[in-house]
Amino acid sequence: MVTTNEILNFALKHKEFSRKELLSDFESRNQIKSPGNLSEQLNRLLKAGQLTRIERGVYKLAKDTGESFSVVCSEEMRQINRQIKKQFPFVNFCLWHASALMPYMHHIPNLNLLFVDVEREVAESIFNLLNTSNKKRVFLLPSSTDFERYISTNEAIIIRPLVSESPLQLLEGINTPTIEKVLVDIVGDVEFSFLQGSEINYVYTSIFERHPVNKNKLLRYAARRGRKEEVEQLIKANKL
Repeated sequence: MVTTNEILNFALKHKEFSRKELLSDFESRNQIKSPGNLSEQLNRLLKAGQLTRIERGVYKLAKDTGESFSVVCSEEMRQINRQIKKQFPFVNFCLWHASALMPYMHHIPNLNLLFVDVEREVAESIFNLLNTSNKKRVFLLPSSTDFERYISTNEAIIIRPLVSESPLQLLEGINTPTIEKVLVDIVGDVEFSFLQGSEINYVYTSIFERHPVNKNKLLRYAARRGRKEEVEQLIKANKL
């Protein structure tokens, strides 16, 4: 069955394309059995504003659709990035804010959490550094109980372990997560316990429809985190 993400990936490679060209490409790779399914997915993308119809049977990506995911690098992130690099110039870490998920959510909670994902061996040292130089409360590797009791929707900086070979990208001199890392982290991390049932399905669908996702990279990282089965189930359940 053709998915909306596969259509968007095809659209990324072509300035304009016809339904006939799209159908021919999928048929050549044995990826489609029902042309009706293709029409259904095209209509879904049109209604969602991800594609624009130029003329009958001819389409193109809507403006800003298909752009790579990136977090907003706030001044707070820049300051923390400078602090860590000054004291620990060879440590691997990344920064991002939970609010990066807000554009993809249906029910939007108060997300005031800044994540510092860092090598476990130096996590306590980073905690000590930030805990003495920031007005926000800083938490080191919080458990689900810690999160429920002391953090929840409060404003906080959270020091978390960075899994080796995590998919990262450099933005404005700051290491930040790729969309593949975010998609895996929200499946099971205590900070995202509010993403359950229909909400996490909604987030997955929204992200896949708006950004290109490298499934191989996604599943490799999911395997490293012991979450490959859960991520595959989400992809399958939402026909992504």
